[in-house]
Amino acid sequence: MQDAFYCDPTLTNERIVFTPSQFRKAIMAAEKYQSVVYDEAYTGLSSRSTMGMINRALVSMLAEIRQKNLFVFVVMPCFFDLDKYVALWRSRALIHVYTTEFQRGFFRFYNIDRKKELYVNGKKYYSYNKPKANYSGRFTNHYPVDEEVYRLNKKNSLFAREKQQEEIEIKKQLDDAMFERVIALGEKVTNRVKIEMLGISEVHFYRKLKQYSEMQLMNQ
Repeated sequence: MQDAFYCDPTLTNERIVFTPSQFRKAIMAAEKYQSVVYDEAYTGLSSRSTMGMINRALVSMLAEIRQKNLFVFVVMPCFFDLDKYVALWRSRALIHVYTTEFQRGFFRFYNIDRKKELYVNGKKYYSYNKPKANYSGRFTNHYPVDEEVYRLNKKNSLFAREKQQEEIEIKKQLDDAMFERVIALGEKVTNRVKIEMLGISEVHFYRKLKQYSEMQLMNQ
C-alpha cells in the first residue's frame, strides 16, 4: 500500500481489492496513472484455485492496464505461483516481503532483470536466494489509507470466500450422494439413462465411475 500510495497519492480503499470481479471493476474505473492493489486475501481456497483466479484476472486485464499506464500491485503468498507470462514479461519488479525472528516487514527488491532470473532459477525449489536482490529494507507500520475500512473490507471478503467454499463443499457432497444412489440402481438402468438422470457429461460420468469403483476396491 505504501508503494502504491507513493506512485499514486490519490489511492483510496476503493482501489484496494480482494476478488477477481473487484479487480476488474477497479481497473476499468481507474484513471490514467492511478494505482490498484490486488490483495487476494489468501485463505479459504486451495493455492491452485486462488492462484488460478488471480492469473486469469491479471492476464485478461493486461491490455487495459497498459493502455491506462496503471500501477498495479499484486499481493500473493508466493511469486513463483504467478503466471509465467506475467512474472517474466508483464511485471516490472518484485518486492519480496518476509519475516525475521517473528519481526514483520522486511523486504528484498528485485528489478525487472533480476526478477526474471529469480523466477527461472528459483521456481524449482521456491527459493529467493539466487540472484541476490538489488537492495533490501524494511517497511514501517503505516497505512496510507483508512486502516479500519481496509480491515473491514478484507474481513468481509474472507467471510464471503469461506461461505463460497462451504457452499461448494456442500454441493459436492450432495452430488456425490446422488451419484451413489444412481449407481446403486445397477444394471436395471443403462449408463446413458444414468447420465441423463445426473445431468452431467458422459466424460464426467465415466471419470466419476472410475473413481467410485477404485474407492470401492480400496474399502473392501
